Amino acid sequence: MKNSQIEHRGVVECVVPHGVRVAIVQETACAACAAASLCHSAEHKEKVVEARCSDASRYQKGQEVTLVGDVSLGLQAVLWTYVVPLVLLMTVLMGASRLAGSDGVAALAALASLVPYYGVLYLLRDRLQRRFSFRIKE
Repeated sequence: MKNSQIEHRGVVECVVPHGVRVAIVQETACAACAAASLCHSAEHKEKVVEARCSDASRYQKGQEVTLVGDVSLGLQAVLWTYVVPLVLLMTVLMGASRLAGSDGVAALAALASLVPYYGVLYLLRDRLQRRFSFRIKE
């Protein structure tokens, strides 16, 4: 893979015990286009992410920093947030449809199957946050 890291420029919002919170502007690919203001399909949102660092006291509110993350972690995040729930949803939908014989019951069962999945993700949020984190480029 040619570029194995994701970089985002951002501004430090505050310093927390084990890192800093950084505001980044997340843009779609067409947001940088010259015609973006005319077609209104360009989208950008400000997000606040927490970046871990060993010496957070070096950073101050308003300071510009560059966040770095691995592309492979982004692909794993997509897997856990989109692919696994879709496979679970479709599996339960097909199985419940065959067992119940009713599409409505099957649809409700499929949707209900996502509740425990996202519940487990919620319970593991601290572990996942340590795994899927940005760091500040030195």
